[in-house]
Amino acid sequence: MFTASNWAGHYMCMVPLAWALRAAGHEIRVACPPSQERGVAATGLMPVPVLDAPDMMESARLAFYVQAMYTPPQSGPRPLPLHPFTGQPMQSLNDFDAGDLRDFWKKSIDAVQRSYDNAVSFGDHWRPDLVVHDIMAVEGALVAALRGVPSVYVSPGFIGTVETEPGLDLVSADPLSCFEKYGVEWGRDRIQYAVDPSPDVAVPPLGDALRLPMRYVPYNGAQGADPWQLGPIRGRRVCIVWGNSASGIFGADVPALRHAIDAAVRQGAEVVLTAPQEQVEELGALPAGVRVLRNCPLELILPYCDLLVHHGSANCYMNGIVAGIPQLSLALNYDTLICGRRIDPVGATLTLSGLEATAEKVEEALRAVLFDHRYRRAAEKLRDGVERAPSPAVVAGLLTRLVADGGLSAKDVAEAVDNATEARRSA
Repeated sequence: MFTASNWAGHYMCMVPLAWALRAAGHEIRVACPPSQERGVAATGLMPVPVLDAPDMMESARLAFYVQAMYTPPQSGPRPLPLHPFTGQPMQSLNDFDAGDLRDFWKKSIDAVQRSYDNAVSFGDHWRPDLVVHDIMAVEGALVAALRGVPSVYVSPGFIGTVETEPGLDLVSADPLSCFEKYGVEWGRDRIQYAVDPSPDVAVPPLGDALRLPMRYVPYNGAQGADPWQLGPIRGRRVCIVWGNSASGIFGADVPALRHAIDAAVRQGAEVVLTAPQEQVEELGALPAGVRVLRNCPLELILPYCDLLVHHGSANCYMNGIVAGIPQLSLALNYDTLICGRRIDPVGATLTLSGLEATAEKVEEALRAVLFDHRYRRAAEKLRDGVERAPSPAVVAGLLTRLVADGGLSAKDVAEAVDNATEARRSA
């Protein structure tokens, strides 16, 4: 049983592991909110839309609004947040009526409590032998505890189990007593097993959880390859990714995106931009040499690019690492800045605050990452390290052993890693 939140990117990170378990002959069910039903079904797995959750875009916009409220004026100009509930631009912070929060919190609390109850009911009905969950769908951990079966957390990369950093300290305990209601004590420090694709040089804090390293296999949806991707590449190519969450939370008027497009064009690069339609329209007329794509899977683009520029998500970072190309992150929030802080010292990536970066700063950074060969060498070395991690099939075998034996040890994991390494050498 997989439990997935309504944050689509976190589920995408679990798909290769779910495929590996399914290919090994195991039955898979993905408990998810109704908003994720079509996305889960599109991966070829079986959705069970019994979970519920607050609207994640509303929650994220509300967090950005609160951040803006407490940002001192001397920090410099920053875009105004969108209205937390309507998603429309505001003229001032006073355009949001805090009195509306009462209904929001009530609906959110009801949704969370209902989600846990529904997950428990489904667990009683389907009786899973193993539960795999993302960090925002820990209903699975409750199901596992009540069923007396193992549960495993799958990280999207860079996000650990015992985080205290702002923006990453999600669901650290049991604030709504959903576990306590069923007589279960829980906190993220109680997670025993964590599947983690992070590079070995940037492993997040995992507390006492046993880390199961796994090779990151990109999954970003399915789409046919355009014929132009098979054609010749003239000069350098820069891929710029501005995801739905970036526009949905921070609005379409974040100047750093346009700065990056213009800077890449000035450096003589071909630009491949993948962004939501409303974001592209807000940019206005684009320079010649900019190709716009719609939600194109990154694994179709990145192998032919020289640089990846993005809004800072863990998914983007991991896709760029697997492709072995340098990255410029225009991070938009605390959590994305933290990801940058963890991986930048390796020398393959460079992170700027996307809400504060000037055109000059963006161009300076882009030029450095695009032309300084040290970033390319570091990116290739980082990719090689990630590729040495065990495949999802190997991790699926470890999880099968976890169910059969009732536990895993660090020795078990080390043996699996060594066997996978030897198999690659033989091949």
